[in-house]
Amino acid sequence: MKAEFLFAGKTALCNSISQNFSSSKLPYIDQVRNLVNPVEQAVRASGMKIKTFRDEGTKISIWNLGGQHDFYSLHDLMFPGHGSASFFLIISSLFRKPNNREPKTPAEIEEDLQYWLRFIVSNSRRALQQCMLPNVTIVLTHFDKINQPSQNLQLAVNSIQRVRDKFQGFIDFYPTVFTVDARSSASVSKLTHHLRKTSKTILQRVPRVYQLCNDLIQILSDWRAENYNKLAMKWKEFDELCQVKVPPLRIRSRHDNKGKVEMRRKAVAICLHHMGEVIYFDELGFLILDCDWFCSDVLGQLVKLDVRKQSSMENGFVSRNEVEKILRGSLQSQIPGMSSKVLENIEASDLVMMMLKLELCYEQNPSDPNSLLLIPSILEEGRGKPQRWQLSTADCVYAGRHLECDDSSHTFLTPGFFPRLQAISLSFLAPLILFYCCLCFHIKLNVCKNK
Repeated sequence: MKAEFLFAGKTALCNSISQNFSSSKLPYIDQVRNLVNPVEQAVRASGMKIKTFRDEGTKISIWNLGGQHDFYSLHDLMFPGHGSASFFLIISSLFRKPNNREPKTPAEIEEDLQYWLRFIVSNSRRALQQCMLPNVTIVLTHFDKINQPSQNLQLAVNSIQRVRDKFQGFIDFYPTVFTVDARSSASVSKLTHHLRKTSKTILQRVPRVYQLCNDLIQILSDWRAENYNKLAMKWKEFDELCQVKVPPLRIRSRHDNKGKVEMRRKAVAICLHHMGEVIYFDELGFLILDCDWFCSDVLGQLVKLDVRKQSSMENGFVSRNEVEKILRGSLQSQIPGMSSKVLENIEASDLVMMMLKLELCYEQNPSDPNSLLLIPSILEEGRGKPQRWQLSTADCVYAGRHLECDDSSHTFLTPGFFPRLQAISLSFLAPLILFYCCLCFHIKLNVCKNK
C-alpha cells in the first residue's frame, strides 16, 4: 500500500516501478496493451488507484491513495486488515509544486510525514497478537530538480530522523530514505529492488493464508469470465458459488448447521478482503471483484456528488430518490457511446445502501423506507479544507467537547472519523431534538394559556 500527498509524483512513480518489474519479462507490445486507453485516461477521475503486477509468483498491488483532501475521509475504509501482507511507502515531494523550484522547508516535510505516520498508527491494531509493526519506507520525489546537495536537504534528512525517533516502537522504518525522479525507471531501480526484497520478507512473517482462499481466487476469476466480466457479485451469488464449487463451504444436508457454514463463508470473504483480492464489508451484501474499479470509479464519484446544487435539500437532508437520481447522472460514462461500468454492475439503490452500510450517509428515520438522508462527508463546507466553525463573531457562543486520542502525539482522529461521528451521533440526538422541541412547544403553550 502506498500513502502520499498531492503533487508528490505518485502516479509516475507507480508506472516506473511497474515498468521495472515487468520490462525484463514482457515483450514491448504486451506492455503497451496494459496501458489505459488514451481517451479513457483523459476523462478518468482522479483519486484512489490500484496497480497490480506479478513478480516470480508473487502478486503485488500498489494502492495509490488519493492525495486530494476530498478523499481523506475514505482512506480508513481502504486500510489493510490486521495481519495482512502489506507495507507503506510515504511519498513526499521535495518541492511545494511540480511546476516551480520552490523547495519545501524541513518543517513542511516533517509535517507531511507526521500526518501519515499518525494515520497509520491510528488505524493499526496495537494488540498483543500483532505479528509485526507497520512497515514504512520514506520516498522523496523530484530529486532531479536539485542540482547539487544543499544545506536545506541535509536539514530535511535531520528532520526525518527526528520523526523516526519519535515513532520508534510504533513503526518499523526502513533505514534508507529514497530520493528519486519518479519519471525515471533507472532512478527508482533501487527502490524497486527494495520492494521486491521487502515483499518476500513480509510474506514470510505474516500468518499463512488458507489454501481454500487461494483456490477461491481462481474460482472467482472463472466466475467473472463466465458472467461477462462482472465487477461486483451479490452475496447470494457468492453463496450459490460456494455451494456448487467449494466443497468445504457447502451445506451438505438439511442437518448441517447453516449458521456455521455462513460464518465460514464470511470468514473466507474477509480473508480475501485482507489479501486485497476483493473488497468486502460485513452486511454490505456485495463482494467487489475489481478493487481498482471500485476505488476510482465508485468511491471516487461518491465523494464528489454535487448534492446541494442538484437537489432540494431540507435542513441538510435530501430524499433517497434524489440521491439515486444524482448517482445515475454522476456515474454515466463521460465517453460518448460507452455505457457506465458502475451502473452495469450495481444499481443506484444498491449504492445508496452501500453508503449507509459504510456509514457514509445516515437515514433521518431508519424505520421509514422513504426517510431523508444526511451525507456529512460531501457537504460543501467540508470540501478541500478541514472542517471548522463557520462563524466567529461576538454574537456566537459555542459549547461542546474537544475530542482527542489518549496518545495524541502518535495517533489522531482521522478525517474519516468525523463524518461517521456526525452520522452516528445524529441517530442518538434525533430523538432528543424531537423531545426538546416538543417540550419547548409545551412550555410555550402553557405560558400562553396562563396569560
